[in-house]
Amino acid sequence: MESDPLNRLAPELRRALDGNTPRDSTSPDRPRGPLGRGRREATKRIKWTPDRLWLAWRAEDKTRVATTLGCGLSNVYARIQAFRSTTPGGSAARHFVDRDIHLQMGRMLQDARYEALAAVAFLSPAPPPVFDDLLAASRRGVRVRLLFRSDNLTGHIVRSLQDAGVAFRTLADLHAKFLVTDTTAMNGSANLTTSSADRASEVATFFSDPALVYELRTVFSAYWRRARPF
Repeated sequence: MESDPLNRLAPELRRALDGNTPRDSTSPDRPRGPLGRGRREATKRIKWTPDRLWLAWRAEDKTRVATTLGCGLSNVYARIQAFRSTTPGGSAARHFVDRDIHLQMGRMLQDARYEALAAVAFLSPAPPPVFDDLLAASRRGVRVRLLFRSDNLTGHIVRSLQDAGVAFRTLADLHAKFLVTDTTAMNGSANLTTSSADRASEVATFFSDPALVYELRTVFSAYWRRARPF
């Protein structure tokens, strides 16, 4: 996995900020058009672009992004936000309950390409399937960090995390339950326990609003600094 997402994504970022979209792969002779025209057709061709743009924006120092693109900070942020707002599902929030929460968390981890941050108060000694999705993400190169309570440490959990290359720390008073993958986040009541997956009444909100995702990343970073490395 490349260590500098910005270098890889700069061409797409520049193209979007210039107001152009890539050519339609099914119609190579179709001219490129500005984002302000034909947005519906344009976003069908480049659904991946808004999330990748936001990842580049938040993965590196914002001044460096603006310098690379040759424009001001406010212009970069405004254009990316405007672009995301025209893309179906770009900043939508959805609520899930009970078993559907773990299913949606699994999809987030399966789709993750760069990073996954998870904070849960409790893990079962034999965790539910979404725990395997977290391990699988790490094995395929996603940078995974996990926070959980220190009283959840078991030999099986530790070995599984270490074997998969997951970075993990413990926090004695942790009670939060949230997950951030790339540009999407979940905040709710579900733990990585069999009861949360099968029986408990749980609720969670999944969202991709950049400001809210950024705030949740900030919370995770604060907890991570307080937490105890294993």
